[in-house]
Amino acid sequence: MPMKDFLQQWQALPQAPELYFYAIVDSAQDARLLPALRTMVPGMQSQCLLVDANGPELSKAAPHLMELPPFAEDSDAWLSVFRSAASNPACTTIIASHREFAALFAHLVSFTDIVLPDGDEMIFAFWDPAILGTLMGQKDDSTLHVPGPVLSSRQRSRLLAGISAWWYWDREGQQHQMRDEAPQADADQVGLPLKLTSVQVDMLVEASVPDHLLGHIKDIQPQLLFDLPEIEQYARVEQHLLEARKLNLRGMQDIIQYICAGLIYGTQLQRDSIMTELLDNVKTGQLSLSEALEQFP
Repeated sequence: MPMKDFLQQWQALPQAPELYFYAIVDSAQDARLLPALRTMVPGMQSQCLLVDANGPELSKAAPHLMELPPFAEDSDAWLSVFRSAASNPACTTIIASHREFAALFAHLVSFTDIVLPDGDEMIFAFWDPAILGTLMGQKDDSTLHVPGPVLSSRQRSRLLAGISAWWYWDREGQQHQMRDEAPQADADQVGLPLKLTSVQVDMLVEASVPDHLLGHIKDIQPQLLFDLPEIEQYARVEQHLLEARKLNLRGMQDIIQYICAGLIYGTQLQRDSIMTELLDNVKTGQLSLSEALEQFP
């Protein structure tokens, strides 16, 4: 989204002049942005959202809430935020809120842990745009593997309480604005940390599957991705994952094998008559995937 469009969205918000701007900068995704912003806007507050991340080294690989100056299209800080997010969408989200820094920081920190159905707690990476869009069910984001929403309407209102707008960039560099269009009156009764159901956990696990598969392929067969632009790699892996499931492949090893075959053969998997017949036999259980691949021309 061009900066002028962002400006228009901000100006359309109620009480826009009185709102504060913040960025959540994930230093694990971009270690350079936070120090650069601190230099550009001296005196602006920033703090690590993972309060238990003791020590400078752990803090360097954690998300930080960063206070931003008032929006200006020629601001070095704002230009850096937009450039960084466009090149690495996972590193930054932007928040407009009437809350001052300490209040917003405390609010967001209260969401960094969740309780699983078995009572265990784990870190809740809501600042990751791919997770954030899925949590909220962002309708205009077609890049989400799991469209969501994962959170209930009350949970979504609880997270967005005091936040007038929240912007993130998707995997293709398009920006999306999240707002609580239907605030729930009883949202403040939602307990923290959030307690997720088994269905919610399953949705979040599924949302991360293509990322895990892509990371695994980068480790074991990186050459299969050399000719594929970085921005297209996730979508291609997701496409072949869905194809694998249509063939009734469920084991992770089979799915990885199929995705690797898809990266090698491309559209031949659907066009070559011998390959399609072999894969049909895999689908019906007459052949294993390994047996089918051995017979590929």
